[in-house]
Parts: sequence; C-alpha cells; structure tokens
Amino acid sequence: MHFKIRHGLILVSAVCLISAVPAQARTAYKTTAKTVCLTKTSVHMRKGPGLNYPVQTTIRKGARVKKIGASGSWTAVKTNGSVSYIKSRYLKKLYKVIYVSGDGVNLRTGPGTGYSSIAVVPQNTRLKCLGKHAGWAKVKYEKRTCYISSALTSTRKTASASGSPAGSTSTGSAAGSQSADAIRSKAIFAARARLGDLYSQSKRNFPGYADCSSLLRDVFLSASGINIGETTSGQIARLTAYRKPLSALQAGDILMRIESGSNHAALYIGNGQYIHASSTRGRVIISTYYPASSYWTCCYDAAAYCSSQR
Repeated sequence: MHFKIRHGLILVSAVCLISAVPAQARTAYKTTAKTVCLTKTSVHMRKGPGLNYPVQTTIRKGARVKKIGASGSWTAVKTNGSVSYIKSRYLKKLYKVIYVSGDGVNLRTGPGTGYSSIAVVPQNTRLKCLGKHAGWAKVKYEKRTCYISSALTSTRKTASASGSPAGSTSTGSAAGSQSADAIRSKAIFAARARLGDLYSQSKRNFPGYADCSSLLRDVFLSASGINIGETTSGQIARLTAYRKPLSALQAGDILMRIESGSNHAALYIGNGQYIHASSTRGRVIISTYYPASSYWTCCYDAAAYCSSQR
C-alpha cells in the first residue's frame, strides 16, 4: 500500500514537471508571405515564441533564414523542415518570395507599361520581391532588377485546373489538356501583358519587341504550347480550316487583313477592341474594332486549332 501511494506521488510529480515545459508551438504563428531575412547579430533559435522556450541552436550574424510567419514580437522560420522562432528585432528583411500568377507576363525596366520588356516569363516563375509601389513590384530575376505588375503576382504557386501547379504539364501536351475557350482566355491575358512592347520586325524575337505575327505566335504559344506559325502567311496557311466570317467573330479570335504583299493580324479581345503590334504607333496597343469597316478580311479560330493539336 505504501508503494502504491509513493508511485502515485511520483506520477503526479511527473505530470507537474511535464506541464511546466512549454508545448512546441507549431501552429502558434500567423502565416505570412515567405521572406528571406538576415540575422543582425548572433541569435538563439527557440522551439517557441518566447524566452521560456528551450534554445534549439544559435546562428551567426549574417545568416539567411526564411520567415514563414509571425507570433507577436517573434518570427517563425523554417530550417531543415522544422519550425523555430527568432526575436523579430534581430532580423533584417532581404526580399519576399513571390510567384508569377499570369502566363506570358512581361518583366519591364520600370514600373509601368511604357517601359520596355526585358523578359516574358511563364506562370509560377519564382521572383525575389524587393518592394512594391503604385501597383508594381520591384523584383530580381536572373540577377537583373526589373518590374512586374503586382496584380500578376501571388505569394503562392498557382494551381492548374487539374489541381497540380501550372507549368508542370509538358509543352507538347498542354493544348490537349484544355478547351478552346480556356486557350482564348489565356491568349487574351498574355496579349494584355505585352501592351507597350515596341514594334520591330528585325527584333521581333527579342523580349520587349514584336510585330503583328510574332505577337500572335507568342500569345498562343504561351496559352497552349502550340506554335501557330512564324509569319502572317504561315499562320494563314496553318489555320486555313479554322477560317470564319467576321460575323462569327468572338473574343480570342485572330483578325486578319489579307492583301497582296500587305497582311496584318490582331487578336480580338471582345467589347469592340483588339490588340495588335502597330507599325504606325510603334508599339503593341489596343484599338477599336468597327464591324462596318472593310479593313479586316476575315477571322480565324486559332484557339480551336491549338486545342485540336494533340
């Protein structure tokens, strides 16, 4: 009997000791955008957000850590798959990690569509965000500083319709996995991202430049992974079976003017507007479509063509 009492006392004591140790606060932090920080000094990494939590390790001044959340005056960081906590005042932000949410998005030399494009990047491209101002994010991409519209970024990767991260589908099967309507929408989105690019036939294959046919080639390549042709004549030949009268025009179709030695093409985006690389204006612009005008000859359902290529 005496043994049982002592055994009970031992159990009670053990429970009291265990309850006095802080629980590991795996979900005690509020999730934030992933941010890479530098330590301002040598600092302890603890199991929880408080000085009463045990020290896991000590890291040196200038070490890089990835912030994933915050809890009061403490920052949650992830190292080697586990969560630790550092006093926030000992950290200096370097950059946030963001992802491109659109597809075929321009990275520009300055914060505005009037600046030239230096690269066109696909959905879920990882960027280092250095700051944001007036709707534009200043980012690092391949060691270059450039700008992207904040509306076309996200703190998480964008999932595709199948539930997997977009961009995981191979180029050869991209069109076969989506409908013509989806391709039209993506083509319009990609064309809008090219607004402001400079018109040039000699530099049409360089970032920030386009002529009418290379613009359409690029936006449908971005939307579906299918090349509809390098020139207007090549596009006309490839899309012959998908030619339509202008009375059947819908958003995402290609508008085509066919003349001997003087072809022109544009992407109709709906609401009486189209996007094209204008030689007279010297850049990619939006213009008004007038149904009564005799300028345009016909239209082509390029999205249906891309969807059929399996």
